[in-house]
Amino acid sequence: MGQKRTTRRAIRALRRIRGYAVVAALAVAAPLVVPGTAVAAGPPTAAQQWDTLKAKLTGIKGVWTDQSYAGAVSNTMPNTALLGNADVGVTSAGSTGVKTFLVSKGDFWNANPTPRPAPIGGVTLTGTAAQPTGNLALGARATASSTEGSFTPDRAVNGQWTNGYEGWVSQVGKPQWITLDLGAVKSVARYVVRNDNAARPGNAAFNTKNVAFQTSSDGTTWNSVDTVTNNTADVIDRTVTAVSTRYVRLNITEPTQSTTPDSTQNPRARIGQIELYAQGGGTTPPPAPPFREEQNIVDGTVTTSMSLGNTPVSMKTWLAADRNVLVTSVTSTGTQPVQLQASTYAGATTPNSAYSNSAGVDGQVMWAERATASGSRWVSRGALATTVLGASAVQPPTVSGATARTVFTLPAGATVRLVTQVTGGGQNPAAPHNDAVTQVRTHTTASLATLDTQRADWWKTYWMQSGVELGDAVLEKYYYAAQYFIGAASRAGKMAPALYGIWTTTDNPQFNGDYHLNYNAQGPFYGVYSSNRPELSLPFHETILAYVPEAQRRAKQDLNRVKPDYISRRFPSGGVPAGVLFPVGIGPYGTTTDDQYHQQVSNSLFSASQFVAYYEYTQDTDFLRNKAYPFLSQVASFFESYLERDSAGRYSLWSGPHEGTWGQNSSADLGLLKQTLSTLIAASQKLNVDAGRRATWQTILDNLPAQPTTVYNGKTVYSLVSPGTMQGSDTRDIHPGDNTINLEFIQPADQLGINSDPAKLRTGVDTVDAMNSWGQDNSFPKIFAQAARVGYPAQSLIDRFKQVITSRIAPNLRIADPSHGIEKSGATEAVNSMLIQSDQGIISLFPVWPAGKNASFWQLRQKGAFVVSSAKQADRVGYVDVQAKAGGTLKLKNPWGSGTFTVTNTSGAAVPFTTANGVISVQTTAGQTYHILPA
Repeated sequence: MGQKRTTRRAIRALRRIRGYAVVAALAVAAPLVVPGTAVAAGPPTAAQQWDTLKAKLTGIKGVWTDQSYAGAVSNTMPNTALLGNADVGVTSAGSTGVKTFLVSKGDFWNANPTPRPAPIGGVTLTGTAAQPTGNLALGARATASSTEGSFTPDRAVNGQWTNGYEGWVSQVGKPQWITLDLGAVKSVARYVVRNDNAARPGNAAFNTKNVAFQTSSDGTTWNSVDTVTNNTADVIDRTVTAVSTRYVRLNITEPTQSTTPDSTQNPRARIGQIELYAQGGGTTPPPAPPFREEQNIVDGTVTTSMSLGNTPVSMKTWLAADRNVLVTSVTSTGTQPVQLQASTYAGATTPNSAYSNSAGVDGQVMWAERATASGSRWVSRGALATTVLGASAVQPPTVSGATARTVFTLPAGATVRLVTQVTGGGQNPAAPHNDAVTQVRTHTTASLATLDTQRADWWKTYWMQSGVELGDAVLEKYYYAAQYFIGAASRAGKMAPALYGIWTTTDNPQFNGDYHLNYNAQGPFYGVYSSNRPELSLPFHETILAYVPEAQRRAKQDLNRVKPDYISRRFPSGGVPAGVLFPVGIGPYGTTTDDQYHQQVSNSLFSASQFVAYYEYTQDTDFLRNKAYPFLSQVASFFESYLERDSAGRYSLWSGPHEGTWGQNSSADLGLLKQTLSTLIAASQKLNVDAGRRATWQTILDNLPAQPTTVYNGKTVYSLVSPGTMQGSDTRDIHPGDNTINLEFIQPADQLGINSDPAKLRTGVDTVDAMNSWGQDNSFPKIFAQAARVGYPAQSLIDRFKQVITSRIAPNLRIADPSHGIEKSGATEAVNSMLIQSDQGIISLFPVWPAGKNASFWQLRQKGAFVVSSAKQADRVGYVDVQAKAGGTLKLKNPWGSGTFTVTNTSGAAVPFTTANGVISVQTTAGQTYHILPA
């Protein structure tokens, strides 16, 4: 018996609501097919499922074999090992013989004058200055002739030097000097000065030119041991006749190269780091055991093998799942005890002088606290409190500047734990270091073992929510690493991850490190819904809703700034009566960062797409009623006024598809508006509200133009705007090689899919080819999914995908480019869309997967809240398992063509079904699992 097709798939989805609970528990569903086995005919046990997945994830890791920590300090997303629990972000850093973990917090945002996230500080572990062949300058008391802002002299001897670091910076003028008190007489035979360009390429003009290395027995009378003139090198590394001294001074007579106007007119001394060694010769300290660090996505740990104080150690660092506790266990693998120094500090490698940093001690606990700039908005404060468990001969901590330190002994073969509690963040917390100190004291070896187990269990639960088996190591490395980053950065109840996730390592992140709303802030969540992790998107929704009052004001009062000549003609008051208008960049708590529109009105529409997706994939009625529907209604209110309507009743829309452009019927705007209106019409029926507005929405929807097309190289392709209407410096209808904005009506707007008109799909494929934007930085989270949605040739799509992954993958497995960050996780949707798609209410299995290539997946979520598992081997689907989270009618494109099959429920009882036009239809019950097998 046939099934009548409803053209409004959103209405059909809404009618089958049975409620939804956020995914938390594991369901026993079909897992990966183990390579080399026969095609699976049903699900193995959860234990077997985990064994297979754990083995795969264990092999996917970031690996480093040197201590350069390149990209640790970055104004984008770091490239070193990362840990996160969606509140605290931890970035691995350091230098040779120095291990540092930089600590940031998702809700630690500066607000004055412009909102932006900031780091709190870090925790460092190193050998002590007493080690005879180590760096004698580490932790020395440093003073200087002058200091610029927060760039104090102690920064030149703290061991935190790494890529992007700025140490001591003097005020303008010359000469300048920096003096070190080593605390006792030491023998020095070599000194190293790391200049500005060593850590910050592009600043060679600020390298020290002329400097004298001087020593003193009393800190008053100085003897010049070595003089360097006309230096241009990034690093000054000099061996001298061994001298016994307590005090060392660099007397800098020419602090810059005087090769640029700035370095000539504003000469400042800039010393990144000073190192002193007892032995001369060579360019590095004495040989140490091989260094190796691994970022383990399977369980959210960083493991490190290195030398501290000339003693080999192994370390395991992890972050508790929900307690904001950072733990580094350090085990000596040497044969002698070693004296180590642990320090906790507040600040950043490129500090904002308006922020304040402090440190202190409370008994054996070290603490550091950082506060953002004061002003008319909130002040945030973040704190770290650190203690050492299991060590011997722990010395009383001391404080220097914004750093607290202690020295302890690690016996041969023993293990100590460096435990750091992170507190604060948010708006106006009072002295969070007090809470940090109190909390860190509660931890014991036993309590940490419990937290460690809970951390591993959290990641196991996370990974068991879904998985894929692609038989392709490159795709799987990207896929699972991307899932790791979004899982580490976003969880319900926390602040939404901004452009660079929760890993902020500088006070000056690009684009203010904000929420860019013309796709970037939404992009990280493109794949979470089909990956059966929809709850990860909830923080994003809260961020958008917090801005609604300001967006309402802007719609009424600030619209004229979008494009004054157009708006003033249509809306003399400068705004519309109702609705929301978002700028491109916002911050938390309803704040604005990038107060520009770039002639675009689509920021609300991009945000609306994620409200729609969450509802469609979960069927959560409460979310629909309380969050999605009110927001979508506000979006629609704006466009009810903003749209133009001609005498024939046809609507049109003027806006900018690309930033700064202007044209009629922007493809992305049209598609996203259609998605919003379709969902609203269905939702108003489901919720039995706004019957009057429903008719208005339907009229608009029925009279919006089709997605614009043009002809390019003899083929019909989807254009950016209605042909010939583009204004500005580039009036082409499409921009090949650029951001695939003309395809965003396909994804994330879902207006064209695998079951659509074949002619329109052909146009989609031709447009993907014409754009040829596979490697374009903005396109990564969407072009591959857009191609999959239109049925792009599967092997060609995979090849293109892998080419970009291989060329762009960073050591920590993120996809890197000069400007973008966590949004790259959104391309997991492309993998899922190759394996399964739901379009027009019909689920299709392996719709864009190469013939002859095996694959399987388990628990991928589809619209209607159906969670699906399946496997394909030798071009034959072995089974389909479907969990009906909300009940309703399941429609599945028959994967066996005309072959026979059976449908049973969890208890094994036969379930009635119908078939029509190659589609299997099953009336499901919420909470039931259905097994569909070939006969």
